Amino acid sequence: MLTKVDDSALDKLSIRDEEIILNGPPGHMVGNILLQNPLDIPLKIKNITMQDVKKTRGKKTSSEYNPQLILNTRFDAREQRLEPINLSLPYDTPPGNYEKLIQVGGKDRKVRLIVQPTIEIAVHPDEFTFQDSHPGTVHLATLTVINLGNLPFQIPEIKHVAALDMDYLCRALGIAFREKDTEGLTATLDRATQNIKENLTNWADTRVTEAGKILEPGDSMVVNLKITMPKNANAYNDYSGNVRFWDKDLSFVVKSHTNAVKSKKDAK
Repeated sequence: MLTKVDDSALDKLSIRDEEIILNGPPGHMVGNILLQNPLDIPLKIKNITMQDVKKTRGKKTSSEYNPQLILNTRFDAREQRLEPINLSLPYDTPPGNYEKLIQVGGKDRKVRLIVQPTIEIAVHPDEFTFQDSHPGTVHLATLTVINLGNLPFQIPEIKHVAALDMDYLCRALGIAFREKDTEGLTATLDRATQNIKENLTNWADTRVTEAGKILEPGDSMVVNLKITMPKNANAYNDYSGNVRFWDKDLSFVVKSHTNAVKSKKDAK
């Protein structure tokens, strides 16, 4: 038979720890608790509610959060076990040490929460498509940046990115093999390398309009990313690239303009 133990019946359990410590980022606090079932019947434990530490010598040593330690586990009769525990706090909980209390077996036990500093952001969207690969064309991407950490986040400065011709490697190897296939491997690779250099564009000038602004935990901001096509870009080619936005990888493609392709065909 299973007996469900709720907060009001936790005095049936026995706890061996004088202090329970949970450590980690707010969304993933981990620790252990040593519990014993002193009864001759099995027990199913759901959760233990934490409470604020009462005023001690006129000072408060508690946080504003009173979460629950979720266990959802079964103890056999007379079983003692070190049970892993996880706790999720609001993601913008400031770094620091917080004290709570739990009451198990009729005794108060201190719970120490060590919240680690965390920098985490979300960026939406992370893929962009532009049209017109003419040299000097400025493309604008509008991003939404959300601060999911517990520290202020500074919008990063980005100065340049690589805008690569999507076919330049295939073109370089194809030309090399057709022109130098009878001259051996060295000559073929030399020709491929030369063609890669001829088709490799300069850096694409990139600017973040809001660079340097501070985004507080839990806040979001619209950010404008400007990418200028290199001076030696080819208006008839398609390009792709990646933008490193702190630890996020944003990708973009630039499609050659329809009029540019049409003009190329007309010229032939």
